[in-house]
Amino acid sequence: MGLRWNLCLLFFVTICCIDVQAQIPSTKLHKIRLEGPAQGTQFHITYFASDSLVRRSEVDSILTAIDFSMSIYRKDSRISKFNTDTVMSIVMDSHMAKVIKASFKYHKLSKGQFDITIAPLVNLWGFGANKSPVAPDSATVLKAKELVGMHYLKVSGNRLIKKKKGIKIDVNGIAQGYTVDVLADYLGRKGIANYMVEVGGEIRALGTPPSGQGFSIGIVQPDDAGGEELMTAVAQLKEGALTTAGSFEKFIKYKGKKLGHHIDPVSGFPYMTDILSVSVYAKTAMEADALDNYFMGMEPEQVKTKAKKLKGVEVFVIFKNKNQSIEAIYSDGFGKLFKN
Repeated sequence: MGLRWNLCLLFFVTICCIDVQAQIPSTKLHKIRLEGPAQGTQFHITYFASDSLVRRSEVDSILTAIDFSMSIYRKDSRISKFNTDTVMSIVMDSHMAKVIKASFKYHKLSKGQFDITIAPLVNLWGFGANKSPVAPDSATVLKAKELVGMHYLKVSGNRLIKKKKGIKIDVNGIAQGYTVDVLADYLGRKGIANYMVEVGGEIRALGTPPSGQGFSIGIVQPDDAGGEELMTAVAQLKEGALTTAGSFEKFIKYKGKKLGHHIDPVSGFPYMTDILSVSVYAKTAMEADALDNYFMGMEPEQVKTKAKKLKGVEVFVIFKNKNQSIEAIYSDGFGKLFKN
């Protein structure tokens, strides 16, 4: 089935493309869509051009290459081979090398909160490829933490090296955004100037539909009682990426509490926060993807404060206030994205 990623399935960014005719006589542009399975979810590509410039086979080839590189659900992937106990190093392909390099960057930026060696904890809490059937006790968590820490990884040339036996990595918190960027860059090389790429709710766009202000993207607020979802806001995306992390649907019950799938690599436990979802706008989908996971471990106002210090980063946060009502806050820059 390909890669499967740790996604919020309910707090997602819903694509609401502006409806245009298949052919716009005034500009002689066609609206062209491609879609299909990718990484355990779906991909959607929408672009405007005078003729079909993208081959489905080329898109599938890109997705397959990334799949073979970094899917923890494929036993024959490069990352799965690295995660076997008998392997202490592996030669990285270009996809893996770029994601590993970025992972070290965001590990440093987040002061350790973004950590791809978190795989043992993800599995322990029931969210990974080799998930545990029961919630762990504190002693088990402490034991698993002995194999968590990016100081146990070393890059030498194009080789990724373990410094300790048993280290396993999981790049789900960044690789889907990377995939979106690879597809977007592919469209750019084709000379396409107006497009939107989406994989599992992670989005990157450039330009505008001929009849619109930008690509309309809705941010959905689900009903806590399981009722109808509500459209909280609609953003107009003309350039850049928008991703969302959330914990409303993908969770476990632990000691009477709902705990989401975002794990704190320092404590070893899922984050206990009032935040239900964080949507991040950034230049690239990989950056937004890494940051939305990092922000899930903060309090709402902390997210805004941190984002303000990061160039080109804007945030939209949905959370439960002290009265247990659902509320939303956003950065000034994110407000400028709202549809007029």
